[in-house]
Amino acid sequence: MKVILILLVCIVAPLRMAAARLSCPNVPHISTRSVCSNACGTKVLYDHCIDAMRSGGIDPSPSHTEETTVYAILAANQTWDSYRDTLKALSFQLQQNKSLSYADGEAYMGCQDDYVAASNSISIIMNGCLENCYFEKLVSMYLEGMASLENCRDRMLAPWMKAPLLYPKVERDRNKVLMAYLLGKLLAGL
Repeated sequence: MKVILILLVCIVAPLRMAAARLSCPNVPHISTRSVCSNACGTKVLYDHCIDAMRSGGIDPSPSHTEETTVYAILAANQTWDSYRDTLKALSFQLQQNKSLSYADGEAYMGCQDDYVAASNSISIIMNGCLENCYFEKLVSMYLEGMASLENCRDRMLAPWMKAPLLYPKVERDRNKVLMAYLLGKLLAGL
């Protein structure tokens, strides 16, 4: 089973990167360090950006450059994957965790709805905006998706929540979408 999973990762990751290498008009080719520096205003976000690009197969050396769109597509794909992971975890908690109180269950169901809305936004970003070099709606689509995630985060932080088990996943997703948004803003500014 591990061998199959490793093979899938080795096959799918390069395919995603190959799909990400499109050519949009008037989009500069820059290094990973430059794009992360231009997009991210804090060291924490910058480091997160570098790590995300490295884990996505992009060479972070100063001499290597990619079209800025490649970075944005990779960040959007990583956000999408993270959302799917959290949705599975939400579904599992709702179906299998018999110790959830009614209020916690309601919060998790609300989060499921929030994640569906956030997933729809990132899907439009990936399959509509980025894939077609249509950057005008990037910022509004990201903000829409982030608002849905903020709703879920607020549910998890409600004072009556007994055990916000999935809060770390929601916070991780918030950081991923924030980085994707910041990279998207670079494209929207072109």
